[in-house]
Amino acid sequence: MKRQGTVIVGLTGQTGAGKSTLSRMFADRGAAVIDADQVARETMEHKLVLADLVLAFSTEVINPDATLNRKRLAQICFGDRQKLRRLNEVVYPYIVREIEDRIDRAAKAGARMVLLDAPTLYESGLDKRCDRVVAVLADREVRRQRILQRDRLTPEEADLRINAQHDDGFYRSRADDILENNDGQDSLRLAFLEVYDRLERLPQQPEPDQQPQQEAPPPQQEPEPQAAAGALEELEGQPDE
Repeated sequence: MKRQGTVIVGLTGQTGAGKSTLSRMFADRGAAVIDADQVARETMEHKLVLADLVLAFSTEVINPDATLNRKRLAQICFGDRQKLRRLNEVVYPYIVREIEDRIDRAAKAGARMVLLDAPTLYESGLDKRCDRVVAVLADREVRRQRILQRDRLTPEEADLRINAQHDDGFYRSRADDILENNDGQDSLRLAFLEVYDRLERLPQQPEPDQQPQQEAPPPQQEPEPQAAAGALEELEGQPDE
């Protein structure tokens, strides 16, 4: 995705690595932040999405007041690769379109940089709409302690969540920039400022009509098992401090 004078940056990483902290740093420097989790939560309450979810998973996923029963949908999809794939197929196209619209609005409003904060950036295909992708990582035990404190999980629950996620190699082989967050916010901020300076100096992109039009990529047909946690975190709206 290219917008005249606007750099689109994707931000992703494992739970507990510090993605939300890094997102706030981008916002403090003036970037327009689009929170994919928030977009997903709002989009999944749209009537068309709810109707498609009922067709895919039955009326079990709808509350009596016609809102989405997120807990029940998560229960249905957790640990079932086929159902998770179906969930992705239903919701990702709606989410991607909404994110596209928000990026367009930010660009038209004059944003020089748009940050797309998305834990499932690669699973949704949204990485292809970014000029650069930044991934934030942290050691397993560091992340474990953070999510134990943040989400009040048992150690067993924390380990299950971490084990269900992509390992470091997944992000290192795909992201343009890797930030390590093992030593606290001061160290992370120094690394962030170095990356942000490079992002600000990226050349402006040509006008959209000078480039070939690209269709929205479909969600992965065979998501890796580790993708389950990311999709369900997006559904349940887990924060990532």
